Amino acid sequence: MDGGSAGYVLFRVADEMFGLPIERVQSIIRYERGTPVPRAPEVVEGVINLRGRIVPVVDLVKRLGRGEFEPGPTARIVVAEGAAGLVGLAVDAASEVVRIDPASVQPAPAAALSAETADAFEGVTEYEGTLVILLDLDQAVPRAEYASAVEAAAIEEGGTRG
Repeated sequence: MDGGSAGYVLFRVADEMFGLPIERVQSIIRYERGTPVPRAPEVVEGVINLRGRIVPVVDLVKRLGRGEFEPGPTARIVVAEGAAGLVGLAVDAASEVVRIDPASVQPAPAAALSAETADAFEGVTEYEGTLVILLDLDQAVPRAEYASAVEAAAIEEGGTRG
């Protein structure tokens, strides 16, 4: 970083606002239920075909231990570039791209986090009076939790293209 502000895509999951660095986000699309993949990790809802690429969709609500995703009319899939390629995050709403001053980011309060999710957050900041949790995509959704879904979908699909 150059010490200036950084761009983040803000989105809502349950009653909380989250931010993801804009350079990780490829697109935001209207929510669609993914095709289930046998033996996929529990947090993977399924896979979608996005412009010819198989993209696993992760239930971020379930991944963060806050229940299960229930899509409403504003639900979106935030398609981001993770360590193992593209991953879709099922979110309740995606609102805007904002600039956040890195100096305003504070460590997430350890007492409020489980050991499982502590590494998932880069920190917290306030934007227009709302607390925003900044996600570390590769920690929030580890490669193992979605890469196997893509591999399984490719095997399932095997030979059906043409």
